[in-house]
Amino acid sequence: MKYRCRDCPKPIRDRCIQESGESPSVKTMVSRAFDAGTDTEWMWDRLQMSCLRARQDQQKPGVQRRSLLSQRLQEAQKRAEIAGERAAPSSPPSPPVPGKLPDVQPPAATRMPPRYGLILQSSRHRVALPPEGEIILGRFDLATRMSPDVDLTYDDRGSYAISRRHARIIGFGGQHEIEDLGSTNGTFVNGMRLGLGQRIRLRLGDRIALGNCEFAYALLPDMLTLSGVLPQAYLWVAFTGQRFPLPSSGEIVVGRGDPVVGLFPDIDLGTIREVARVVARRHIRIIAREGRHYVQDLGSADGTRLNGVRISMEHLHLLNPGDHLWLGGCVLAYDVEEETLKQKIDHLSN
Repeated sequence: MKYRCRDCPKPIRDRCIQESGESPSVKTMVSRAFDAGTDTEWMWDRLQMSCLRARQDQQKPGVQRRSLLSQRLQEAQKRAEIAGERAAPSSPPSPPVPGKLPDVQPPAATRMPPRYGLILQSSRHRVALPPEGEIILGRFDLATRMSPDVDLTYDDRGSYAISRRHARIIGFGGQHEIEDLGSTNGTFVNGMRLGLGQRIRLRLGDRIALGNCEFAYALLPDMLTLSGVLPQAYLWVAFTGQRFPLPSSGEIVVGRGDPVVGLFPDIDLGTIREVARVVARRHIRIIAREGRHYVQDLGSADGTRLNGVRISMEHLHLLNPGDHLWLGGCVLAYDVEEETLKQKIDHLSN
């Protein structure tokens, strides 16, 4: 069972924090975040490794301890079985086949519901915002290996004005609110600095400043396809700015190369060194199908999040311009070349 840290009694939560493998500074930061009500789901995931109540459950008679991967596989199989029972209650669902690519119906070339996001004015870095849930913006910290959902390290290079956990954006019903998380240099909306815990509803055209990074809250372009042909898409590392072009057909594996066992994925993030320590050898798979890119987690230990939402192993998840993938802490942004996307949209509009 997975417990919600926010719902746990404070003495139990404090003990979990103190018995975690985090550094003293991280423990202090996490404790203060819970006291201020600015804790995040990322913190909950980190504390699950030292969850006192989970350990007590494992010590009960008849409870066998299982690895994280086996737990995730069993949870994925249960979800698949439930979905199968709802679709065809008269026939038992077939177990998932290891390595088999899930079937996905590609989206039609029609206009999707509006997608909202932040656009960095200096570099056109696009940040897609989830319609529901929350997303944390900040910077990767090499000392603690703490990473937000959206890493602004490269955008903030040279100024160091972005905090590790700078601001949170909450999506609900297609609308968004922004909240400062106690950052050193503050979060500003249209020139007004937000107080700790203060939330402001975002409106199209709003200017959001985090440190020296100024964003505009705007609509993001749809990823329209023409005759199943993709515009040139790429992943780029938010910590270093390094780009990796993606193929328009087939599939590739993204992970961390391991020369000891002779395993090297198609996109090897091992060259990033310290940041890549949080990436699994085979972390995700990117599939190009019918003019779109999809992502699938490959059972990584720390998991994968898409725009702040953890993705499952049994499904493919559609990628759109401005999406951010969190690979255990290393953040990759997905986007397409601006000119090719504009040409395709103009062609479909005529």
